[in-house]
Amino acid sequence: MDTSRSPGRTPVPFERDAPIPIAFSVSGGLLLLVGVLLAAVALRDGESVLVALLDIVFFWIPGVSFVYAGYWLSRSDLPNRSHPRIVAWTGGGVVVMYGFIALRDLHPGVTVEWSIGTQAIGLALGAVIGLVMGIQRSRATIRTATLEDRTRELEANERELERRNDQLERFASVVSHDLRNPLSVARGNLELVRDDRDSDRLTAIADAHARMETLIDDLLTLARQGETIDSTESIDLTEVSRVCWELVSTGDATLSIEDVPPIVADRDRLRQLLENLFRNAVEHGGPHVTIRVGPLDDAGGFYVADDGPGIPGDERDRVFESGYSTAESGTGFGLAIVAGIAAAHGWDVRAVESATGGARIEVTGVEFA
Repeated sequence: MDTSRSPGRTPVPFERDAPIPIAFSVSGGLLLLVGVLLAAVALRDGESVLVALLDIVFFWIPGVSFVYAGYWLSRSDLPNRSHPRIVAWTGGGVVVMYGFIALRDLHPGVTVEWSIGTQAIGLALGAVIGLVMGIQRSRATIRTATLEDRTRELEANERELERRNDQLERFASVVSHDLRNPLSVARGNLELVRDDRDSDRLTAIADAHARMETLIDDLLTLARQGETIDSTESIDLTEVSRVCWELVSTGDATLSIEDVPPIVADRDRLRQLLENLFRNAVEHGGPHVTIRVGPLDDAGGFYVADDGPGIPGDERDRVFESGYSTAESGTGFGLAIVAGIAAAHGWDVRAVESATGGARIEVTGVEFA
């Protein structure tokens, strides 16, 4: 016998040993049989076909309901512990209906004939209504319990997130002070030494210091990527691009900016994004690279493109991963920071080939002012 299962699908087992679904099915079968027997007796005693038909209908309504309920309960997602509640509601519905009939019988001037038909009506209405109410109440109880479990899980996740944010804050504090201070001392002493004599080795040390400074800046930015964007404003992308260009060591690279409508963003985070894109383009494209900033054709965002060697097609999805770099001197965090800032704004970012064969970073989902 083949016992294989389709991947990703968990079948609901048939609870053959569940006593209450079996009892429902058996009770329903007995009610069906009683309905048929009463109809036969009515016809034998000379009653009309309508009377016989009503006997069948009033007993078959709860009978069919019970048979189906037994079949459905054994295959539903309701746990066995909920079955007694369903039985209680079903029995309670019958008791309430019979109690209502009894109260009517006690009312002055009202006489209720406790015939088989009257009892069948009470049984049909009470059993079906009670059964439905019991199933609904059980489902509501399960939904409430599930919601409470999810709430506790969310609260635990929130506490864990707060703990990790605290760790990141401590890490950022260490990076800002405990690492920058000794680096500043080292750079200061190196400058004093270079005043007396200079050599290729001292230049290499200065380059290492500059790389350490860039790495500290990137790590500090990454540590604060989880910070939410509290407020945005209308920003002139052309103006911000020029300001960022002045703050980045670009060598002999050139910047060309097309007209881009003002966008809605956080100014500081947008500057981080542009500075990292410019630095990345110079780092990979060389000191004479030309960088262009402009709007996308569909007006859904903007791009930063260069005429450097570009990004290989099989690496374009990986360049936004932390620590991944195609340049030997790269930190591997520049484009990861770009992706984080874009995600914080609700933007999407991707790498494609530029018109000149270089790299083109497209930022989409941008809201224009």
